[in-house]
Amino acid sequence: MDYALEIAENAVVNEWSSSTEGGCYINWEEPSETHPAWSASTKAACFFTLSLRKAMGYSPADLYNMWDSTSPTSDYYFQLISMSPALGAPTPWVETHFRRVTKAVDIQKGDVLVVGLVRENGDEDGDGIRDEVLYSGHTVMITGPAVELTRQIMPRYSGTKQYMVPIVDSTNSPHGCDLGEYSDSRCATGEGGIGVGYMRVYTDSSTDILLGYTWSLTSSLKSYESPSKQPYRIARLVKLPPPESTEPPPPPP
Repeated sequence: MDYALEIAENAVVNEWSSSTEGGCYINWEEPSETHPAWSASTKAACFFTLSLRKAMGYSPADLYNMWDSTSPTSDYYFQLISMSPALGAPTPWVETHFRRVTKAVDIQKGDVLVVGLVRENGDEDGDGIRDEVLYSGHTVMITGPAVELTRQIMPRYSGTKQYMVPIVDSTNSPHGCDLGEYSDSRCATGEGGIGVGYMRVYTDSSTDILLGYTWSLTSSLKSYESPSKQPYRIARLVKLPPPESTEPPPPPP
């Protein structure tokens, strides 16, 4: 999280990558042969992945050993988290390195919010035909605890509470402008890429269990994304292994 916020604050080159074939990179304080220091070209899931690699010293091989992918998509992360136990549940047979956060009061800095892929019909008829992708998913990192809104914002629903959640992500769609101190940092430039903003989650008022979400704190009649139409998960990284050594082993005695 600290590395994600650091590049968000200091990036001198900050581009949103529209490539579907990778193309993501981040240089923090050290330049590469092709890009200067404090430069980035990212999209949602790879921004999270590259920040994790930076923090843990992971190589692509380390990621593959953990998750069978060197650069998971948002939907891939969504599926991993969906298979993961909730906080406090017994350790699974196969470690996913995620624990699901199911209540807003448990959200904390470093958690990740992932929206899954949405298809037009979900292929519920089982005809094997690839349905149209309406939304390819999204990944954001949460930068602090959720704060309950004492004055709820439209859309309002009976029996629910609303929480604002501070986030950092890479997107081409800012998380709300003209909101004063709660405006997305990308509103000032009008450019996509890495930035900070706020999302909103809804919970059951009696159990605090997470329900749907909105992209921003903007008041709107139709901004609510229900779990059945656009499912999401919030999770915490756990039991992360150390990076594997890249040094060859010593010779046998």
